[in-house]
Amino acid sequence: MSGDDLSYERPHARTLVLQRLRGPLLAALVAIAVASTGYVLIEGWSWMDAIYMSTITMGQVGYGEVHPLGTAGRIWTMGTIFAGFGVFVYSAAALTALFVSGDVAAALRERRRAKLREHLRDHVVIVGFGRVGRASADAAVRAGREVVIVDTTDGLDEAIESAGAVYLKGDARDVTVLRTAGVTRAAALITTLDDPSNAVVALTARSIAPSLRIVARVSDSNWSERLMRAGASHVVPVYESVGAGMAATALDAEVLGVLAIPGTDMRVEEVEVGAGSAAEGLDLRTLSASAPDLHILGLRHGGQVRRWHEADGPLRAGDMLVVLGNASALRRVNEMVRHAPTA
Repeated sequence: MSGDDLSYERPHARTLVLQRLRGPLLAALVAIAVASTGYVLIEGWSWMDAIYMSTITMGQVGYGEVHPLGTAGRIWTMGTIFAGFGVFVYSAAALTALFVSGDVAAALRERRRAKLREHLRDHVVIVGFGRVGRASADAAVRAGREVVIVDTTDGLDEAIESAGAVYLKGDARDVTVLRTAGVTRAAALITTLDDPSNAVVALTARSIAPSLRIVARVSDSNWSERLMRAGASHVVPVYESVGAGMAATALDAEVLGVLAIPGTDMRVEEVEVGAGSAAEGLDLRTLSASAPDLHILGLRHGGQVRRWHEADGPLRAGDMLVVLGNASALRRVNEMVRHAPTA
């Protein structure tokens, strides 16, 4: 195991079994000691003969008696047999409880995950597997990156593995957990918890990985500056971005998608050229000249996306424009692509 993984890992399956068998083993030793003492006192045997007789009797192996037994010795032997059976039942119950609880299976899964984490380089560590964390993991996996998910919630194994990521159960505010996730070898860390927790995660991660790119989700814009001071490379105001997109889509029927640029008044919109609109029949250069603050990034039509300088010919109804601009520039282009009013 690497140095990062040694500081935080679940007990080995063998350790769990030994822990559960500690009680039955102690009970067996006590039973053998008591039974041997009885043979020494009742039959006058040597300690070696007494221990041997106690062991084979409690082990139910069916060997013959070491020495002939009197009546008292036979009664003592019957008690020893029952004691051995009790120890066997106790041991079986302890092992059954261990395997039914799933602790051994969990330990084996964590062992496999630890080996995977040991070899990860330039991966993405995502803290939290809520809706934002899931979306971030899906995007990172689609981009060809290996992903480690850190979350404190139980029962996420199947969902995270099906998403193509490696699961690490733990609190990312703990430096040992972040080391186990391999942040010192990671390309980036994305934290999607509440704002105070994100600040702690960013501060902790920055202390052990000075060059790590840390992206933090922020719910309250008042926390943006604090997150940056804590060590975040970039903050994403999730609710502001979603709210701006929903408002723009609601207010302009031609707006199909919005991506806000945090920290600026710029945003990217996908707008549809409406039938009978002022933009229909214009080429992209003419449309761009009519809105100087507007940047046309591309044109989508019929399932094909072309860059603005590759798209020649007039615009047609149904064409999708991908544009970048501030609110006033986007307002002008939305007016130009708006469908002509119907009679």
